[in-house]
Amino acid sequence: MSAVVVALVTSMALSPLLADIQSQVDRSAAAEFSGEVLVTCETPDGSRSEVFNVAQVDGAFLAWDDGQDEAISVSPGLSMTSVDGQIEASIVEASDATGLDGYTASDETGATYLGRAADELVLSRDGVERVRLTLDVETGAILRTITYGADGSTYCDRRLLAFDADVSDVPSLRLNTDVDPTVPLDAAPESLPGTIEGFQLVDTYPVEDGTLSYYTDGFFSVGVVITRRPLKLPSEGNTIEVEAGAGSYLRSFQPGMVTVTWSRGAEKLAMIGDLPPDMAEAFLGDLPAPVRETFFDRIWNRLFG
Repeated sequence: MSAVVVALVTSMALSPLLADIQSQVDRSAAAEFSGEVLVTCETPDGSRSEVFNVAQVDGAFLAWDDGQDEAISVSPGLSMTSVDGQIEASIVEASDATGLDGYTASDETGATYLGRAADELVLSRDGVERVRLTLDVETGAILRTITYGADGSTYCDRRLLAFDADVSDVPSLRLNTDVDPTVPLDAAPESLPGTIEGFQLVDTYPVEDGTLSYYTDGFFSVGVVITRRPLKLPSEGNTIEVEAGAGSYLRSFQPGMVTVTWSRGAEKLAMIGDLPPDMAEAFLGDLPAPVRETFFDRIWNRLFG
């Protein structure tokens, strides 16, 4: 399931809302470079940060750690993850995202980043600045992305610490076998709304004993998993329990990502997204609320979970 989530959150087709900066985005997707990225996020549960290597080659985006023990490769429709040499892959056949025009783009302003000429622009939603992009003038590569909360505070700062147009030493992930595509289902679970806080439900995919539904507002992305299988939070970062009505949520922030899990009886749900905390909280409020397991739910899980 992890490869499917990565593919959805990272590489879905660009929506029309970014039409005002379409040319910049196209250039960024075509740029080839390698470098080191620092992601720093200020979350309600404390600071989160991570440094890793990135590259963009032949239309694919690759991220890996220094030892190359873990790597992720994402290209249009294809996601591959490698852990200790074992590769997991998913081909995602996605529908086009349409009608997502909730953002406005500012005029570009000149800047300098890493000693390179750059352009900066701001994306706003509902009159609130949400994203600041720094784009390399020569290649179009995105050098820095800052996302903001509703109060104007910085949520995440993703910035290149080094930039190199030489991609000759970039590692490569290659599959030795064919992979069956993950095709969208005809319908989403009835419990999920079609639109939540400006996020549109685009596609729903099968996962193990459940579904993964993909929402986007055109920039930020959210995946909602519904299954009867137990769900695990990411191992890194602290897990916080938040009481809510007849149940509770488990929440974990990682650099650039938040994961929330909860139960509705025997049903397990998870929300995985890159959106700022205030947007995540509003989105979560429109999803099915948690309900504690009953005795019969626990028996079901023991027998069939």
